[in-house]
Amino acid sequence: MDWSRAKNVFIMIFLILDIFLISQFIIQKSENTYDLIQDTPIDQQLKADNIQIKTELPLKPTKASYVEADAMVFQADDISSLSGQSIEILNDNILIKSQLTSPYPLKKDWKVADVDQFLKNYVYYGDQYKYYQYDKDKNMITYYQLYKNQMFYKNASGQVQLVLNDKNEIVSYSQTMLDDIKEISKQEILTAHEAMAILYNKGLLDVGSNITNIKLGYYTLVPIKSSQLLAPTWCFTIDDKRDYFVNAVEGHVLNEEEEILK
Repeated sequence: MDWSRAKNVFIMIFLILDIFLISQFIIQKSENTYDLIQDTPIDQQLKADNIQIKTELPLKPTKASYVEADAMVFQADDISSLSGQSIEILNDNILIKSQLTSPYPLKKDWKVADVDQFLKNYVYYGDQYKYYQYDKDKNMITYYQLYKNQMFYKNASGQVQLVLNDKNEIVSYSQTMLDDIKEISKQEILTAHEAMAILYNKGLLDVGSNITNIKLGYYTLVPIKSSQLLAPTWCFTIDDKRDYFVNAVEGHVLNEEEEILK
Protein backbone atom coordinates (compact mmCIF):
# COMPACT_ATOMS: atom_id res chain seq x y z
CA MET A 1 0.00 0.00 0.00
CA ASP A 2 1.14 3.52 -0.81
CA TRP A 3 1.08 4.89 2.79
CA SER A 4 2.18 8.33 1.72
CA ARG A 5 -0.78 8.64 -0.62
CA ALA A 6 -3.20 7.16 1.94
CA LYS A 7 -1.91 9.61 4.53
CA ASN A 8 -2.69 12.53 2.22
CA VAL A 9 -6.19 11.16 1.60
CA PHE A 10 -6.88 10.90 5.34
CA ILE A 11 -5.57 14.42 5.88
CA MET A 12 -7.92 15.74 3.18
CA ILE A 13 -10.89 13.83 4.67
CA PHE A 14 -10.23 15.21 8.17
CA LEU A 15 -9.71 18.72 6.75
CA ILE A 16 -13.06 18.56 4.94
CA LEU A 17 -14.71 17.21 8.11
CA ASP A 18 -13.20 20.05 10.16
CA ILE A 19 -14.45 22.65 7.67
CA PHE A 20 -17.92 21.10 7.78
CA LEU A 21 -18.04 21.07 11.60
CA ILE A 22 -16.78 24.65 11.80
CA SER A 23 -19.39 25.82 9.28
CA GLN A 24 -22.15 24.03 11.21
CA PHE A 25 -20.95 25.69 14.42
CA ILE A 26 -21.01 29.14 12.80
CA ILE A 27 -24.51 28.55 11.40
CA GLN A 28 -25.79 27.28 14.76
CA LYS A 29 -24.25 30.25 16.58
CA SER A 30 -25.79 32.66 14.09
CA GLU A 31 -29.22 31.07 14.51
CA ASN A 32 -28.94 31.19 18.29
CA THR A 33 -27.94 34.86 18.15
CA TYR A 34 -30.91 35.61 15.87
CA ASP A 35 -33.26 33.78 18.24
CA LEU A 36 -31.82 35.73 21.15
CA ILE A 37 -32.46 39.02 19.33
CA GLN A 38 -36.00 37.94 18.43
CA ASP A 39 -36.71 36.84 22.00
CA THR A 40 -35.37 40.03 23.57
CA PRO A 41 -38.28 42.37 24.46
CA ILE A 42 -38.56 45.32 22.09
CA ASP A 43 -38.18 47.78 24.98
CA GLN A 44 -34.76 46.32 25.83
CA GLN A 45 -33.71 46.46 22.19
CA LEU A 46 -34.75 50.11 21.96
CA LYS A 47 -32.85 50.92 25.13
CA ALA A 48 -29.74 49.16 23.84
CA ASP A 49 -29.89 51.26 20.65
CA ASN A 50 -30.64 54.47 22.59
CA ILE A 51 -33.97 54.89 20.78
CA GLN A 52 -36.25 56.95 22.99
CA ILE A 53 -40.01 57.43 22.97
CA LYS A 54 -40.54 61.15 23.55
CA THR A 55 -44.33 60.98 23.45
CA GLU A 56 -47.11 59.01 25.06
CA LEU A 57 -47.35 55.45 23.72
CA PRO A 58 -51.08 54.95 23.00
CA LEU A 59 -52.72 51.94 24.65
CA LYS A 60 -55.95 52.38 22.68
CA PRO A 61 -57.75 51.80 20.44
CA THR A 62 -57.46 48.02 20.17
CA LYS A 63 -60.18 47.85 17.50
CA ALA A 64 -60.79 49.98 14.41
CA SER A 65 -62.61 49.88 11.10
CA TYR A 66 -61.70 50.21 7.48
CA VAL A 67 -63.35 53.28 5.97
CA GLU A 68 -65.02 53.90 2.63
CA ALA A 69 -65.32 57.47 1.36
CA ASP A 70 -66.36 59.34 -1.79
CA ALA A 71 -64.91 62.49 -3.25
CA MET A 72 -66.98 65.52 -2.29
CA VAL A 73 -68.77 67.09 -5.23
CA PHE A 74 -68.88 70.80 -4.44
CA GLN A 75 -71.89 72.92 -5.36
CA ALA A 76 -72.10 76.67 -5.84
CA ASP A 77 -74.19 76.95 -2.67
CA ASP A 78 -71.38 75.39 -0.63
CA ILE A 79 -69.04 78.28 -1.31
CA SER A 80 -71.53 81.15 -1.55
CA SER A 81 -70.85 82.28 2.04
CA LEU A 82 -67.06 82.36 1.61
CA SER A 83 -66.05 86.01 1.29
CA GLY A 84 -62.85 87.84 0.48
CA GLN A 85 -61.89 85.50 -2.33
CA SER A 86 -62.56 84.47 -5.91
CA ILE A 87 -63.40 80.76 -6.20
CA GLU A 88 -63.51 78.26 -9.06
CA ILE A 89 -64.80 74.68 -8.84
CA LEU A 90 -62.80 72.38 -11.14
CA ASN A 91 -62.16 68.72 -12.04
CA ASP A 92 -65.81 67.64 -12.22
CA ASN A 93 -66.59 69.76 -9.17
CA ILE A 94 -64.24 67.94 -6.76
CA LEU A 95 -61.56 70.66 -6.53
CA ILE A 96 -61.88 74.19 -5.16
CA LYS A 97 -59.36 76.80 -6.30
CA SER A 98 -59.40 80.07 -4.41
CA GLN A 99 -57.57 83.36 -4.98
CA LEU A 100 -57.78 85.78 -2.06
CA THR A 101 -58.91 89.33 -2.81
CA SER A 102 -56.27 90.60 -0.40
CA PRO A 103 -53.31 88.57 0.89
CA TYR A 104 -53.77 87.17 4.39
CA PRO A 105 -50.70 88.13 6.50
CA LEU A 106 -48.95 85.68 8.82
CA LYS A 107 -46.33 86.63 11.35
CA LYS A 108 -42.74 85.76 10.58
CA ASP A 109 -42.81 83.31 13.48
CA TRP A 110 -46.39 82.15 12.79
CA LYS A 111 -47.92 79.33 14.77
CA VAL A 112 -50.23 76.58 13.57
CA ALA A 113 -53.06 78.20 15.53
CA ASP A 114 -52.71 81.30 13.32
CA VAL A 115 -53.25 79.22 10.20
CA ASP A 116 -56.09 77.29 11.86
CA GLN A 117 -57.89 80.61 12.23
CA PHE A 118 -57.54 81.27 8.50
CA LEU A 119 -59.07 77.90 7.64
CA LYS A 120 -61.93 78.50 10.02
CA ASN A 121 -62.79 81.83 8.38
CA TYR A 122 -61.96 81.26 4.70
CA VAL A 123 -62.24 77.54 3.92
CA TYR A 124 -65.36 75.39 3.51
CA TYR A 125 -65.59 73.33 6.74
CA GLY A 126 -62.02 74.39 7.46
CA ASP A 127 -62.22 73.14 11.05
CA GLN A 128 -62.39 69.57 9.71
CA TYR A 129 -58.77 69.74 8.59
CA LYS A 130 -55.57 69.57 10.62
CA TYR A 131 -52.07 70.92 9.97
CA TYR A 132 -49.56 68.40 8.56
CA GLN A 133 -46.53 70.22 7.13
CA TYR A 134 -44.96 73.38 5.78
CA ASP A 135 -42.83 73.10 2.65
CA LYS A 136 -40.42 76.03 2.72
CA ASP A 137 -39.17 75.40 -0.81
CA LYS A 138 -42.67 75.59 -2.28
CA ASN A 139 -43.88 78.06 0.35
CA MET A 140 -46.91 75.85 0.86
CA ILE A 141 -48.77 74.72 3.98
CA THR A 142 -50.67 71.41 3.84
CA TYR A 143 -53.62 70.33 5.97
CA TYR A 144 -55.35 66.94 5.83
CA GLN A 145 -58.96 66.12 6.59
CA LEU A 146 -59.97 64.53 9.87
CA TYR A 147 -62.51 61.81 10.58
CA LYS A 148 -63.43 61.43 14.25
CA ASN A 149 -60.26 63.40 15.04
CA GLN A 150 -58.08 60.98 13.06
CA MET A 151 -56.21 62.16 9.98
CA PHE A 152 -56.51 60.95 6.39
CA TYR A 153 -52.74 60.79 5.90
CA LYS A 154 -51.20 61.88 2.59
CA ASN A 155 -54.61 62.02 0.96
CA ALA A 156 -54.92 64.23 -2.12
CA SER A 157 -58.71 63.84 -1.98
CA GLY A 158 -58.99 65.29 1.51
CA GLN A 159 -56.59 68.17 1.80
CA VAL A 160 -56.17 71.94 1.85
CA GLN A 161 -53.00 73.45 0.43
CA LEU A 162 -52.23 77.08 1.19
CA VAL A 163 -49.87 79.06 -1.03
CA LEU A 164 -47.78 81.85 0.51
CA ASN A 165 -45.92 84.69 -1.18
CA ASP A 166 -42.42 85.89 -0.27
CA LYS A 167 -43.92 88.25 2.32
CA ASN A 168 -45.34 85.37 4.38
CA GLU A 169 -48.88 86.10 3.23
CA ILE A 170 -51.46 83.51 2.17
CA VAL A 171 -52.51 84.40 -1.36
CA SER A 172 -54.44 81.34 -2.54
CA TYR A 173 -55.46 77.81 -1.65
CA SER A 174 -56.87 74.60 -3.10
CA GLN A 175 -59.26 72.21 -1.38
CA THR A 176 -60.57 68.68 -1.80
CA MET A 177 -62.80 66.81 0.61
CA LEU A 178 -63.97 63.26 1.32
CA ASP A 179 -67.68 62.76 1.82
CA ASP A 180 -70.19 60.01 2.65
CA ILE A 181 -67.67 58.37 4.99
CA LYS A 182 -68.66 54.89 6.17
CA GLU A 183 -67.00 52.50 8.60
CA ILE A 184 -66.80 48.86 7.53
CA SER A 185 -65.32 45.64 8.91
CA LYS A 186 -64.39 46.64 12.45
CA GLN A 187 -61.70 44.35 13.87
CA GLU A 188 -58.75 43.93 16.19
CA ILE A 189 -55.74 46.05 15.26
CA LEU A 190 -52.08 46.04 16.16
CA THR A 191 -51.22 48.09 19.20
CA ALA A 192 -48.89 51.05 18.80
CA HIS A 193 -46.29 49.00 20.66
CA GLU A 194 -46.57 46.12 18.17
CA ALA A 195 -46.41 48.50 15.21
CA MET A 196 -43.29 50.08 16.71
CA ALA A 197 -41.69 46.64 16.97
CA ILE A 198 -42.36 46.10 13.26
CA LEU A 199 -40.51 49.31 12.41
CA TYR A 200 -37.59 48.30 14.62
CA ASN A 201 -37.32 44.77 13.23
CA LYS A 202 -37.30 46.19 9.70
CA GLY A 203 -34.34 48.36 10.62
CA LEU A 204 -36.24 51.62 10.14
CA LEU A 205 -35.44 53.11 13.54
CA ASP A 206 -31.91 54.48 13.59
CA VAL A 207 -29.66 54.15 16.61
CA GLY A 208 -30.01 57.24 18.80
CA SER A 209 -33.25 58.41 17.18
CA ASN A 210 -36.33 59.69 19.02
CA ILE A 211 -39.95 58.75 18.42
CA THR A 212 -41.61 62.13 18.83
CA ASN A 213 -45.23 61.43 17.89
CA ILE A 214 -47.52 58.40 17.50
CA LYS A 215 -51.05 58.76 16.14
CA LEU A 216 -53.69 56.48 14.62
CA GLY A 217 -55.27 57.66 11.38
CA TYR A 218 -56.16 56.34 7.93
CA TYR A 219 -54.11 55.63 4.82
CA THR A 220 -55.53 54.93 1.37
CA LEU A 221 -55.45 51.30 0.24
CA VAL A 222 -57.42 51.62 -2.99
CA PRO A 223 -57.24 55.09 -4.55
CA ILE A 224 -59.92 55.82 -7.13
CA LYS A 225 -60.86 59.25 -8.42
CA SER A 226 -64.40 59.13 -7.05
CA SER A 227 -64.07 56.81 -4.02
CA GLN A 228 -61.51 55.27 -1.68
CA LEU A 229 -60.94 52.42 0.74
CA LEU A 230 -58.79 53.45 3.70
CA ALA A 231 -57.14 51.33 6.40
CA PRO A 232 -56.54 52.25 10.04
CA THR A 233 -52.87 53.18 10.18
CA TRP A 234 -50.31 54.05 12.83
CA CYS A 235 -48.17 57.09 12.04
CA PHE A 236 -44.77 57.32 13.77
CA THR A 237 -42.88 60.60 13.64
CA ILE A 238 -39.12 60.26 14.08
CA ASP A 239 -37.07 63.22 15.36
CA ASP A 240 -39.84 65.57 14.15
CA LYS A 241 -38.37 65.06 10.66
CA ARG A 242 -39.90 62.00 9.01
CA ASP A 243 -42.99 59.84 9.23
CA TYR A 244 -43.48 56.08 8.91
CA PHE A 245 -46.92 54.55 8.35
CA VAL A 246 -47.82 51.04 9.52
CA ASN A 247 -51.06 49.36 8.47
CA ALA A 248 -52.69 48.64 11.84
CA VAL A 249 -54.50 45.54 10.56
CA GLU A 250 -51.93 43.72 8.42
CA GLY A 251 -48.71 45.23 9.76
CA HIS A 252 -47.35 46.42 6.41
CA VAL A 253 -45.10 49.48 6.36
CA LEU A 254 -46.91 51.60 3.78
CA ASN A 255 -43.93 53.75 2.90
CA GLU A 256 -40.24 53.44 3.59
CA GLU A 257 -40.00 57.01 4.72
CA GLU A 258 -42.05 60.18 4.44
CA GLU A 259 -40.06 63.31 5.11
CA ILE A 260 -41.77 66.09 7.01
CA LEU A 261 -41.08 69.48 5.50
CA LYS A 262 -40.93 72.37 7.95
